[in-house]
Amino acid sequence: MTNSPEMEDQLQTSSDGIFLYHQRLAAYKWLRHGFSLRRDQDGAEVSYSLNTFQPRETVLENRQRLVRSVSGRELPLATLRQVHSDRVFKASRALLSDPPEGDGWVTGEPELLVAIQTADCLPVLLVDPQQRVAAAVHAGWRGTLQRIAAKAVHLMQTDFGSHPGNCLAVVGPAIRRCCYEVGEEVVEAFTKEFERSASFFSEPPSGKATRDNSQCVDLAEACRSQLLDSGMAAEKIFTDGPCTACEKDRFFSHRADAGKAGRMMSVIGIVG
Repeated sequence: MTNSPEMEDQLQTSSDGIFLYHQRLAAYKWLRHGFSLRRDQDGAEVSYSLNTFQPRETVLENRQRLVRSVSGRELPLATLRQVHSDRVFKASRALLSDPPEGDGWVTGEPELLVAIQTADCLPVLLVDPQQRVAAAVHAGWRGTLQRIAAKAVHLMQTDFGSHPGNCLAVVGPAIRRCCYEVGEEVVEAFTKEFERSASFFSEPPSGKATRDNSQCVDLAEACRSQLLDSGMAAEKIFTDGPCTACEKDRFFSHRADAGKAGRMMSVIGIVG
Protein backbone atom coordinates (compact mmCIF):
# COMPACT_ATOMS: atom_id res chain seq x y z
CA MET A 1 0.00 0.00 0.00
CA THR A 2 1.37 3.42 -0.95
CA ASN A 3 1.30 6.15 1.69
CA SER A 4 0.33 9.69 0.77
CA PRO A 5 3.27 12.12 0.42
CA GLU A 6 1.73 14.21 3.21
CA MET A 7 1.75 11.32 5.66
CA GLU A 8 5.28 10.32 4.67
CA ASP A 9 6.39 13.82 5.64
CA GLN A 10 4.50 13.78 8.92
CA LEU A 11 5.55 10.35 10.25
CA GLN A 12 9.25 10.41 11.00
CA THR A 13 11.67 7.88 12.51
CA SER A 14 13.38 8.70 15.78
CA SER A 15 17.12 9.30 15.76
CA ASP A 16 17.76 5.93 17.44
CA GLY A 17 15.51 4.14 14.93
CA ILE A 18 13.10 2.45 17.37
CA PHE A 19 9.90 4.49 17.01
CA LEU A 20 7.92 6.75 14.71
CA TYR A 21 6.58 10.15 15.69
CA HIS A 22 4.09 12.48 14.04
CA GLN A 23 5.19 16.00 13.15
CA ARG A 24 1.95 17.63 14.27
CA LEU A 25 2.15 16.10 17.73
CA ALA A 26 5.89 16.71 18.01
CA ALA A 27 5.19 20.45 17.72
CA TYR A 28 3.92 20.44 21.33
CA LYS A 29 7.04 20.61 23.49
CA TRP A 30 5.15 19.54 26.61
CA LEU A 31 4.05 16.30 24.92
CA ARG A 32 5.92 13.09 24.12
CA HIS A 33 4.66 10.27 21.94
CA GLY A 34 5.80 7.43 19.71
CA PHE A 35 4.77 4.34 17.72
CA SER A 36 7.35 1.60 18.19
CA LEU A 37 8.86 -0.36 15.30
CA ARG A 38 9.43 -4.09 14.98
CA ARG A 39 13.21 -3.89 14.99
CA ASP A 40 15.95 -1.86 16.62
CA GLN A 41 18.87 -0.25 14.82
CA ASP A 42 20.73 -3.57 14.80
CA GLY A 43 17.82 -5.39 13.16
CA ALA A 44 16.82 -7.37 16.26
CA GLU A 45 13.11 -7.83 16.90
CA VAL A 46 11.75 -5.86 19.85
CA SER A 47 8.40 -6.88 21.33
CA TYR A 48 6.57 -5.04 24.11
CA SER A 49 4.00 -7.63 25.13
CA LEU A 50 4.29 -9.83 28.21
CA ASN A 51 3.64 -13.09 26.41
CA THR A 52 5.74 -15.97 25.13
CA PHE A 53 7.27 -14.06 22.22
CA GLN A 54 10.18 -12.83 24.35
CA PRO A 55 11.17 -13.42 28.00
CA ARG A 56 9.49 -11.18 30.57
CA GLU A 57 12.76 -9.54 31.59
CA THR A 58 13.54 -8.70 27.97
CA VAL A 59 10.10 -7.17 27.41
CA LEU A 60 10.39 -5.02 30.53
CA GLU A 61 13.80 -3.82 29.37
CA ASN A 62 12.34 -3.08 25.92
CA ARG A 63 9.58 -0.99 27.51
CA GLN A 64 11.98 1.05 29.62
CA ARG A 65 14.22 1.69 26.64
CA LEU A 66 11.22 2.92 24.66
CA VAL A 67 10.17 5.19 27.54
CA ARG A 68 13.65 6.69 27.74
CA SER A 69 13.84 7.10 23.98
CA VAL A 70 10.45 8.80 23.69
CA SER A 71 10.62 10.98 26.81
CA GLY A 72 14.33 11.44 27.39
CA ARG A 73 13.96 10.32 31.01
CA GLU A 74 12.77 7.55 33.31
CA LEU A 75 8.98 7.74 33.64
CA PRO A 76 6.26 5.38 34.85
CA LEU A 77 4.38 3.56 32.10
CA ALA A 78 0.67 2.74 32.37
CA THR A 79 -0.39 -0.36 30.43
CA LEU A 80 -3.69 -2.22 30.10
CA ARG A 81 -4.92 -5.79 29.98
CA GLN A 82 -6.36 -5.40 26.51
CA VAL A 83 -9.51 -7.34 25.68
CA HIS A 84 -10.91 -5.73 22.48
CA SER A 85 -13.46 -3.75 24.50
CA ASP A 86 -14.82 -0.19 24.51
CA ARG A 87 -13.54 0.55 28.01
CA VAL A 88 -11.46 3.70 28.45
CA PHE A 89 -9.87 4.65 31.77
CA LYS A 90 -8.56 7.81 33.35
CA ALA A 91 -4.91 7.01 34.00
CA SER A 92 -3.26 7.44 37.37
CA ARG A 93 -0.22 6.11 39.19
CA ALA A 94 -2.57 4.15 41.45
CA LEU A 95 -3.40 1.85 38.50
CA LEU A 96 0.20 1.04 37.58
CA SER A 97 0.54 -2.06 39.76
CA ASP A 98 -2.80 -3.59 38.77
CA PRO A 99 -3.67 -2.62 35.18
CA PRO A 100 -7.40 -2.69 34.42
CA GLU A 101 -9.02 -4.67 31.61
CA GLY A 102 -9.71 -2.25 28.82
CA ASP A 103 -8.40 -0.69 25.66
CA GLY A 104 -7.98 3.03 26.19
CA TRP A 105 -6.33 5.58 28.46
CA VAL A 106 -6.92 9.29 28.97
CA THR A 107 -4.48 11.33 31.03
CA GLY A 108 -3.79 14.87 32.10
CA GLU A 109 -1.25 13.81 34.70
CA PRO A 110 2.29 15.10 34.10
CA GLU A 111 5.28 12.75 34.07
CA LEU A 112 3.23 9.67 33.20
CA LEU A 113 3.21 7.83 29.87
CA VAL A 114 0.18 5.77 28.83
CA ALA A 115 0.53 2.90 26.40
CA ILE A 116 -1.39 0.47 24.24
CA GLN A 117 -0.12 -2.52 22.24
CA THR A 118 -0.97 -3.50 18.67
CA ALA A 119 -0.01 -5.87 15.87
CA ASP A 120 -2.54 -4.84 13.17
CA CYS A 121 -5.24 -3.06 15.22
CA LEU A 122 -5.42 0.72 15.16
CA PRO A 123 -3.20 2.60 17.61
CA VAL A 124 -5.00 5.95 18.05
CA LEU A 125 -3.33 8.85 19.85
CA LEU A 126 -5.47 11.85 20.81
CA VAL A 127 -4.37 15.24 22.13
CA ASP A 128 -6.15 18.35 23.38
CA PRO A 129 -3.52 21.12 23.25
CA GLN A 130 -5.79 23.58 25.08
CA GLN A 131 -6.37 21.48 28.22
CA ARG A 132 -3.14 19.48 27.86
CA VAL A 133 -4.86 16.12 27.80
CA ALA A 134 -3.72 13.02 25.92
CA ALA A 135 -5.24 9.63 25.15
CA ALA A 136 -4.12 6.30 23.71
CA VAL A 137 -6.61 3.83 22.24
CA HIS A 138 -6.34 0.25 20.94
CA ALA A 139 -9.05 -0.32 18.33
CA GLY A 140 -9.49 -3.56 16.43
CA TRP A 141 -12.68 -4.16 14.50
CA ARG A 142 -14.60 -4.89 17.71
CA GLY A 143 -13.39 -1.76 19.47
CA THR A 144 -13.96 0.33 16.37
CA LEU A 145 -17.47 -1.05 16.03
CA GLN A 146 -18.09 -0.06 19.65
CA ARG A 147 -16.75 3.45 18.95
CA ILE A 148 -13.94 3.28 21.47
CA ALA A 149 -12.11 6.28 19.98
CA ALA A 150 -15.25 8.39 20.30
CA LYS A 151 -15.62 7.22 23.90
CA ALA A 152 -12.08 8.41 24.62
CA VAL A 153 -13.02 11.83 23.25
CA HIS A 154 -16.12 11.81 25.44
CA LEU A 155 -14.03 11.06 28.54
CA MET A 156 -11.70 13.91 27.59
CA GLN A 157 -14.77 16.16 27.52
CA THR A 158 -16.44 15.04 30.73
CA ASP A 159 -13.36 14.68 32.95
CA PHE A 160 -11.00 17.29 31.52
CA GLY A 161 -13.18 19.90 29.85
CA SER A 162 -11.87 19.23 26.36
CA HIS A 163 -13.68 20.56 23.31
CA PRO A 164 -13.56 18.04 20.43
CA GLY A 165 -12.92 20.80 17.91
CA ASN A 166 -9.60 21.53 19.62
CA CYS A 167 -8.39 17.92 19.61
CA LEU A 168 -6.03 16.14 17.23
CA ALA A 169 -6.01 12.44 16.40
CA VAL A 170 -3.30 10.33 14.77
CA VAL A 171 -3.72 6.71 13.72
CA GLY A 172 -0.38 4.93 13.63
CA PRO A 173 0.78 1.83 11.76
CA ALA A 174 -2.09 -0.64 11.35
CA ILE A 175 -3.48 -3.14 8.89
CA ARG A 176 -5.14 -1.25 6.03
CA ARG A 177 -7.98 -1.85 3.61
CA CYS A 178 -5.59 -3.51 1.15
CA CYS A 179 -4.95 -6.44 3.50
CA TYR A 180 -7.85 -6.66 5.95
CA GLU A 181 -10.38 -9.14 4.59
CA VAL A 182 -13.42 -9.78 6.79
CA GLY A 183 -16.54 -11.90 6.56
CA GLU A 184 -20.20 -11.05 6.08
CA GLU A 185 -20.86 -10.83 9.82
CA VAL A 186 -18.40 -7.95 10.24
CA VAL A 187 -19.77 -6.11 7.20
CA GLU A 188 -23.30 -6.47 8.54
CA ALA A 189 -22.33 -5.24 12.00
CA PHE A 190 -20.65 -2.10 10.64
CA THR A 191 -23.54 -1.44 8.27
CA LYS A 192 -25.94 -1.40 11.21
CA GLU A 193 -23.73 0.88 13.33
CA PHE A 194 -22.43 3.47 10.84
CA GLU A 195 -24.48 5.50 8.38
CA ARG A 196 -21.43 6.02 6.17
CA SER A 197 -20.33 2.40 6.27
CA ALA A 198 -20.40 1.97 2.48
CA SER A 199 -17.14 3.93 2.26
CA PHE A 200 -15.42 1.50 4.65
CA PHE A 201 -15.58 -1.54 2.36
CA SER A 202 -14.25 -2.71 -0.99
CA GLU A 203 -13.92 -5.98 -2.86
CA PRO A 204 -10.76 -8.00 -2.13
CA PRO A 205 -8.10 -7.75 -4.85
CA SER A 206 -8.71 -10.08 -7.77
CA GLY A 207 -7.88 -13.66 -6.83
CA LYS A 208 -7.04 -12.76 -3.22
CA ALA A 209 -10.36 -13.54 -1.50
CA THR A 210 -10.11 -16.40 0.98
CA ARG A 211 -13.84 -16.78 1.73
CA ASP A 212 -17.18 -16.27 0.02
CA ASN A 213 -18.83 -12.83 0.12
CA SER A 214 -15.92 -11.27 1.95
CA GLN A 215 -14.96 -7.59 1.88
CA CYS A 216 -11.88 -5.58 2.77
CA VAL A 217 -12.53 -3.11 5.58
CA ASP A 218 -10.89 0.26 6.21
CA LEU A 219 -10.80 0.50 10.01
CA ALA A 220 -9.01 3.83 9.86
CA GLU A 221 -11.87 5.34 7.86
CA ALA A 222 -14.37 3.95 10.36
CA CYS A 223 -12.35 5.54 13.14
CA ARG A 224 -12.27 8.84 11.28
CA SER A 225 -16.04 8.68 10.82
CA GLN A 226 -16.72 8.30 14.54
CA LEU A 227 -14.27 11.07 15.45
CA LEU A 228 -16.05 13.40 13.03
CA ASP A 229 -19.34 12.40 14.66
CA SER A 230 -17.77 13.32 18.00
CA GLY A 231 -17.21 16.88 16.82
CA MET A 232 -13.56 16.74 15.78
CA ALA A 233 -12.43 18.79 12.78
CA ALA A 234 -11.54 16.83 9.63
CA GLU A 235 -8.24 18.67 9.21
CA LYS A 236 -7.13 17.54 12.68
CA ILE A 237 -7.65 13.80 12.08
CA PHE A 238 -4.69 11.97 10.52
CA THR A 239 -5.54 8.42 9.52
CA ASP A 240 -3.19 7.67 6.62
CA GLY A 241 -0.11 5.63 7.30
CA PRO A 242 1.78 2.41 6.71
CA CYS A 243 0.11 -0.98 6.51
CA THR A 244 1.47 -3.45 9.06
CA ALA A 245 0.66 -6.46 6.86
CA CYS A 246 2.30 -4.98 3.76
CA GLU A 247 5.39 -3.92 5.69
CA LYS A 248 5.82 -6.78 8.11
CA ASP A 249 9.58 -6.33 8.13
CA ARG A 250 9.02 -2.96 9.85
CA PHE A 251 5.94 -3.83 11.91
CA PHE A 252 4.49 -6.83 13.72
CA SER A 253 1.37 -8.11 11.95
CA HIS A 254 -0.87 -10.72 13.56
CA ARG A 255 -2.41 -11.54 10.20
CA ALA A 256 0.73 -11.52 8.04
CA ASP A 257 2.67 -13.46 10.69
CA ALA A 258 -0.14 -16.04 11.03
CA GLY A 259 -0.80 -15.16 14.66
CA LYS A 260 2.81 -15.64 15.77
CA ALA A 261 3.68 -12.00 16.24
CA GLY A 262 5.10 -9.82 18.96
CA ARG A 263 3.43 -6.52 19.80
CA MET A 264 4.32 -2.93 19.10
CA MET A 265 3.67 -0.23 21.67
CA SER A 266 2.26 3.26 21.17
CA VAL A 267 2.89 5.71 24.00
CA ILE A 268 1.91 9.26 24.82
CA GLY A 269 2.20 11.54 27.83
CA ILE A 270 2.68 15.01 29.24
CA VAL A 271 6.17 15.94 30.38
CA GLY A 272 6.05 19.67 31.02
